[in-house]
Amino acid sequence: MESELNILAKAAEARLSLVPHTAAEAIAARVYVTRAKSLVPAVSVLPAILGCIFLSGGMGLFVNSGAIQQTGTAVESISPDSAETIWEKEVRPQGRPSFHLTLDLKNILKASDARTGRVLWTERMPRIATSSAPLVFTEREKVFISIAGAEGAVYLIDGLMGQVLWMQNVSDRVDVSPLQIKNSVIAVACAGGKIYGLSVADGHIDYMIQTDSQITALEPVADGRGEHIYAIADKKRIMALNAMTGDLHWRQETAGIATDSPILSANKIIAPTADGNSSKLWAFDDKGNLSWMNTFDKYSSLASAGGYIAMAQGSLVTLIKAETGEPVHYWQLGHTPSELAITQKNGSLVVTTDQGNLIF
Repeated sequence: MESELNILAKAAEARLSLVPHTAAEAIAARVYVTRAKSLVPAVSVLPAILGCIFLSGGMGLFVNSGAIQQTGTAVESISPDSAETIWEKEVRPQGRPSFHLTLDLKNILKASDARTGRVLWTERMPRIATSSAPLVFTEREKVFISIAGAEGAVYLIDGLMGQVLWMQNVSDRVDVSPLQIKNSVIAVACAGGKIYGLSVADGHIDYMIQTDSQITALEPVADGRGEHIYAIADKKRIMALNAMTGDLHWRQETAGIATDSPILSANKIIAPTADGNSSKLWAFDDKGNLSWMNTFDKYSSLASAGGYIAMAQGSLVTLIKAETGEPVHYWQLGHTPSELAITQKNGSLVVTTDQGNLIF
């Protein structure tokens, strides 16, 4: 056990900085935890039938774009560096100095020189939902930032100058992060069930679809090629939509209540749900057929990478093979981890917790 659990003092100290001591810190900690849970790591590309190109988190934000590579260009921060900063990203534009973007509790978006800390520009934004974060993407030497206000205004900002390029009002509450689809569309899902596709060029509404469902996932999640969006609706229904046209590809029902955004791993779309004291993972293939379903003790946090899912169930961390739903390893920690993250390093999976690294 000790050989697998390498206690990292610095990691623990970094996590301790998130323990709230004031009302502002409590809000920042809650916002950070909400954002961290909704960031989906880059996954292997789904079969070619899903399309040609692609977005948590984040999403990248959560899923890397095939058309506009974000890896090495815009990097999500592991944690906020202060109670006021609820989101941070490092941006490395081609042929230009790197800079940091931050968003604080007052919804002020700020760009600062990465080397000197000099403030390059600031922009006060409308109220942004706690489950939403700015989308950053690049096109050659250009940097763009898209923000969806909680009251329904969607913005595109020049990341180098801080200038608002356009604003589009979708007239509905937006609780999720915008998605960049290929090189031309920003998709926005509203809490009431409408999903909009906006032109990157001018903000024109290319399509609007009414799903007749309440979008209840933290974020809709786009696949690795940008042709489809997967969203949780009415707390139990998973929907696959064409990201360029809004057409419904398939939808399937689950049982229980959705607890996280869909996870894309091992060519599967995996929807986590909770029912009483248990959690279920529902895995669908790219056509919407159920590949497997497995029941576990109720979990508190999830992470996914490299074809595996890490699940914290109290102080027990379970590693699950995404292709089959089979648990393949367990770790017993001292107490429930506050969060999980998975990375691949030197041929091994590393599950990072606030109590150290777990190696598989």
